[in-house]
Amino acid sequence: MKKQLIFFISILLLVIACKSYIPFTSAKVKKEQLSLIKNKFRLTKDEFKKIKNEDSILFAVAKSLKKNIKLTLTERRLDSFFVNNYNKKELLVMLMLDYNFPKEKFELNRKKDATLNFKDIEGMREFLKPGGGLDQDLEKMLGMKKKKDSTSNKKENR
Repeated sequence: MKKQLIFFISILLLVIACKSYIPFTSAKVKKEQLSLIKNKFRLTKDEFKKIKNEDSILFAVAKSLKKNIKLTLTERRLDSFFVNNYNKKELLVMLMLDYNFPKEKFELNRKKDATLNFKDIEGMREFLKPGGGLDQDLEKMLGMKKKKDSTSNKKENR
């Protein structure tokens, strides 16, 4: 009987002493962030219930507010989650991308047939030629600036 009591007390102490991972520093901070999120985004009761117990979503939205991400962008992401266009993982990824790369714009493309469409061969050639649409799109995507060819002056002088 004594061994069982000691075992029970030690397990109880471990459960109480061990704090699981919580993204918020305290329950008070979480409560403050909950009220801020509810007021900023004017959530309905159903929408609020959907995210109330999702600490990861609440933390990501709170971090977006803290990093001054546009309210309309975060609200659009939440709306997509509420109408089931985004699942939980997709919402978290999009929110994290938004506050880690605030100058970039990210969107999910769910089209299975996301292909390039050209009206004619000339349009395709214009897109594929050096300095055309493909180069510009890649430069934008990679954040590269176009470098001047140092050999072009030598070639023109000959």
